[in-house]
Amino acid sequence: MMKKILTLLWVALVISSAGYAQKDLMSLNEQNKYTYFKVGVAPAMGVNTEALAGYLKNSVSGLQTASFDGPIVTGKGGVLVYKQGLVSGQEEGRIDYKVSIDFKDSKYRIILTDFTFTPYQRNRYGVFAPVDNVNVSLENGSNKFSDKQLNGYLDKLGAYGKKLEKTLTDFLFSKAAVTPKPAGLKKVDTQSW
Repeated sequence: MMKKILTLLWVALVISSAGYAQKDLMSLNEQNKYTYFKVGVAPAMGVNTEALAGYLKNSVSGLQTASFDGPIVTGKGGVLVYKQGLVSGQEEGRIDYKVSIDFKDSKYRIILTDFTFTPYQRNRYGVFAPVDNVNVSLENGSNKFSDKQLNGYLDKLGAYGKKLEKTLTDFLFSKAAVTPKPAGLKKVDTQSW
Protein backbone atom coordinates (compact mmCIF):
# COMPACT_ATOMS: atom_id res chain seq x y z
CA MET A 1 0.00 0.00 0.00
CA MET A 2 2.82 2.40 0.91
CA LYS A 3 4.55 1.61 -2.38
CA LYS A 4 1.42 2.63 -4.32
CA ILE A 5 1.16 5.90 -2.42
CA LEU A 6 4.80 6.74 -3.06
CA THR A 7 4.40 5.87 -6.75
CA LEU A 8 1.36 8.15 -7.01
CA LEU A 9 3.21 10.99 -5.28
CA TRP A 10 6.16 10.57 -7.62
CA VAL A 11 3.86 10.62 -10.70
CA ALA A 12 2.11 13.75 -9.38
CA LEU A 13 5.48 15.43 -8.82
CA VAL A 14 6.65 14.61 -12.35
CA ILE A 15 3.42 15.90 -13.89
CA SER A 16 3.46 19.11 -11.85
CA SER A 17 7.10 19.82 -12.71
CA ALA A 18 6.37 19.35 -16.41
CA GLY A 19 4.12 22.42 -16.28
CA TYR A 20 7.06 24.60 -15.22
CA ALA A 21 9.21 23.67 -18.22
CA GLN A 22 7.38 26.12 -20.51
CA LYS A 23 10.21 28.65 -20.18
CA ASP A 24 12.25 26.40 -22.47
CA LEU A 25 9.79 27.20 -25.28
CA MET A 26 10.90 30.85 -25.25
CA SER A 27 14.07 32.05 -26.95
CA LEU A 28 15.78 35.26 -28.02
CA ASN A 29 15.49 36.37 -31.64
CA GLU A 30 18.06 38.27 -33.72
CA GLN A 31 17.05 41.58 -32.07
CA ASN A 32 17.49 40.08 -28.57
CA LYS A 33 13.75 40.03 -27.89
CA TYR A 34 12.00 37.15 -26.19
CA THR A 35 10.13 35.13 -28.82
CA TYR A 36 7.92 32.07 -29.03
CA PHE A 37 8.75 30.60 -32.45
CA LYS A 38 7.31 27.40 -33.93
CA VAL A 39 7.18 25.95 -37.42
CA GLY A 40 4.69 23.24 -38.32
CA VAL A 41 2.96 21.47 -41.19
CA ALA A 42 -0.06 23.11 -42.82
CA PRO A 43 -2.52 21.57 -45.28
CA ALA A 44 -1.21 21.54 -48.84
CA MET A 45 -4.42 22.95 -50.33
CA GLY A 46 -3.98 26.47 -48.92
CA VAL A 47 -5.45 28.14 -45.85
CA ASN A 48 -8.36 30.53 -45.60
CA THR A 49 -6.58 33.28 -43.63
CA GLU A 50 -9.71 35.42 -43.38
CA ALA A 51 -11.55 32.60 -41.58
CA LEU A 52 -8.44 31.90 -39.47
CA ALA A 53 -8.25 35.53 -38.28
CA GLY A 54 -11.90 35.42 -37.21
CA TYR A 55 -11.48 32.03 -35.55
CA LEU A 56 -8.43 33.13 -33.56
CA LYS A 57 -10.10 36.34 -32.42
CA ASN A 58 -13.07 34.35 -31.10
CA SER A 59 -11.15 31.35 -29.73
CA VAL A 60 -7.94 32.69 -28.18
CA SER A 61 -8.36 34.43 -24.85
CA GLY A 62 -6.49 37.71 -24.63
CA LEU A 63 -6.21 38.24 -28.41
CA GLN A 64 -7.64 41.70 -29.04
CA THR A 65 -7.06 42.19 -32.78
CA ALA A 66 -6.52 39.77 -35.64
CA SER A 67 -6.23 40.72 -39.30
CA PHE A 68 -5.07 39.02 -42.47
CA ASP A 69 -3.04 40.15 -45.45
CA GLY A 70 -2.63 37.36 -47.99
CA PRO A 71 -0.86 34.40 -46.36
CA ILE A 72 -0.13 36.30 -43.12
CA VAL A 73 -2.33 36.69 -40.04
CA THR A 74 -1.22 39.31 -37.50
CA GLY A 75 -2.65 40.37 -34.19
CA LYS A 76 -2.12 41.94 -30.79
CA GLY A 77 -3.20 40.83 -27.37
CA GLY A 78 -2.38 40.54 -23.71
CA VAL A 79 -1.95 37.90 -21.03
CA LEU A 80 -2.77 38.56 -17.38
CA VAL A 81 -0.22 37.43 -14.81
CA TYR A 82 -1.05 36.89 -11.16
CA LYS A 83 0.75 37.07 -7.82
CA GLN A 84 0.08 33.93 -5.87
CA GLY A 85 -1.28 34.78 -2.46
CA LEU A 86 -2.03 32.55 0.46
CA VAL A 87 -5.68 32.07 -0.46
CA SER A 88 -5.96 33.26 -4.05
CA GLY A 89 -4.01 35.12 -6.69
CA GLN A 90 -4.26 38.81 -7.42
CA GLU A 91 -3.54 40.51 -10.73
CA GLU A 92 0.08 41.56 -10.93
CA GLY A 93 -0.03 42.94 -14.44
CA ARG A 94 -0.59 42.31 -18.12
CA ILE A 95 1.96 41.27 -20.72
CA ASP A 96 1.07 42.61 -24.16
CA TYR A 97 2.37 40.88 -27.28
CA LYS A 98 2.29 40.81 -31.07
CA VAL A 99 1.59 37.62 -32.99
CA SER A 100 2.31 36.77 -36.62
CA ILE A 101 1.30 33.55 -38.38
CA ASP A 102 2.75 33.01 -41.86
CA PHE A 103 2.02 30.27 -44.39
CA LYS A 104 4.41 29.07 -47.08
CA ASP A 105 5.11 25.76 -48.88
CA SER A 106 2.65 23.68 -46.79
CA LYS A 107 4.17 25.02 -43.57
CA TYR A 108 3.16 27.58 -40.97
CA ARG A 109 5.25 29.74 -38.68
CA ILE A 110 4.07 31.27 -35.40
CA ILE A 111 5.98 34.23 -33.99
CA LEU A 112 4.86 35.61 -30.63
CA THR A 113 7.07 38.56 -29.63
CA ASP A 114 7.36 42.24 -28.53
CA PHE A 115 6.37 41.52 -24.93
CA THR A 116 5.71 44.55 -22.74
CA PHE A 117 4.65 44.38 -19.10
CA THR A 118 2.08 46.79 -17.66
CA PRO A 119 1.86 46.57 -13.85
CA TYR A 120 -1.51 46.61 -12.07
CA GLN A 121 -2.28 48.29 -8.78
CA ARG A 122 -5.37 48.63 -6.65
CA ASN A 123 -7.31 51.78 -7.53
CA ARG A 124 -9.51 53.85 -5.24
CA TYR A 125 -12.42 51.48 -5.81
CA GLY A 126 -10.44 48.47 -4.62
CA VAL A 127 -10.13 46.98 -8.12
CA PHE A 128 -6.81 46.12 -9.74
CA ALA A 129 -6.27 48.33 -12.80
CA PRO A 130 -3.31 49.07 -15.11
CA VAL A 131 -0.90 51.78 -14.03
CA ASP A 132 -1.06 54.59 -16.59
CA ASN A 133 1.95 55.20 -18.86
CA VAL A 134 4.07 52.42 -17.35
CA ASN A 135 5.17 49.79 -19.89
CA VAL A 136 8.36 47.78 -19.47
CA SER A 137 9.69 45.46 -22.15
CA LEU A 138 10.61 42.06 -20.72
CA GLU A 139 14.12 42.32 -22.16
CA ASN A 140 14.79 45.62 -20.35
CA GLY A 141 13.11 44.63 -17.11
CA SER A 142 16.17 43.14 -15.42
CA ASN A 143 16.15 45.94 -12.83
CA LYS A 144 12.33 45.87 -12.50
CA PHE A 145 11.74 42.12 -12.14
CA SER A 146 13.36 39.47 -10.02
CA ASP A 147 14.66 36.32 -11.72
CA LYS A 148 11.76 34.38 -10.22
CA GLN A 149 9.21 36.84 -11.64
CA LEU A 150 10.81 36.83 -15.10
CA ASN A 151 10.95 33.02 -15.16
CA GLY A 152 7.28 32.92 -14.14
CA TYR A 153 6.37 35.33 -16.94
CA LEU A 154 8.33 33.29 -19.49
CA ASP A 155 6.64 30.09 -18.26
CA LYS A 156 3.23 31.73 -18.66
CA LEU A 157 4.09 33.02 -22.16
CA GLY A 158 5.46 29.63 -23.23
CA ALA A 159 2.26 27.91 -22.09
CA TYR A 160 0.21 30.59 -23.86
CA GLY A 161 2.17 30.09 -27.10
CA LYS A 162 1.66 26.33 -26.86
CA LYS A 163 -2.08 26.84 -26.38
CA LEU A 164 -2.17 29.23 -29.37
CA GLU A 165 -0.36 26.64 -31.48
CA LYS A 166 -2.89 23.96 -30.48
CA THR A 167 -5.79 26.27 -31.40
CA LEU A 168 -4.13 26.94 -34.78
CA THR A 169 -3.59 23.25 -35.57
CA ASP A 170 -7.20 22.48 -34.56
CA PHE A 171 -8.33 25.03 -37.13
CA LEU A 172 -5.90 23.97 -39.86
CA PHE A 173 -7.17 20.41 -39.94
CA SER A 174 -10.86 21.33 -39.96
CA LYS A 175 -13.11 21.97 -42.96
CA ALA A 176 -13.14 25.73 -42.34
CA ALA A 177 -9.43 26.00 -43.16
CA VAL A 178 -9.86 25.22 -46.85
CA THR A 179 -9.57 28.26 -49.08
CA PRO A 180 -12.86 28.73 -50.88
CA LYS A 181 -12.72 28.52 -54.65
CA PRO A 182 -13.85 31.65 -56.45
CA ALA A 183 -17.45 31.43 -57.44
CA GLY A 184 -17.83 31.34 -61.20
CA LEU A 185 -20.91 31.56 -63.33
CA LYS A 186 -22.47 28.27 -64.31
CA LYS A 187 -23.03 27.64 -67.98
CA VAL A 188 -26.53 26.68 -68.89
CA ASP A 189 -27.55 25.11 -72.19
CA THR A 190 -30.88 26.74 -72.99
CA GLN A 191 -31.41 24.66 -76.14
CA SER A 192 -31.84 21.33 -74.35
CA TRP A 193 -34.30 21.25 -71.54
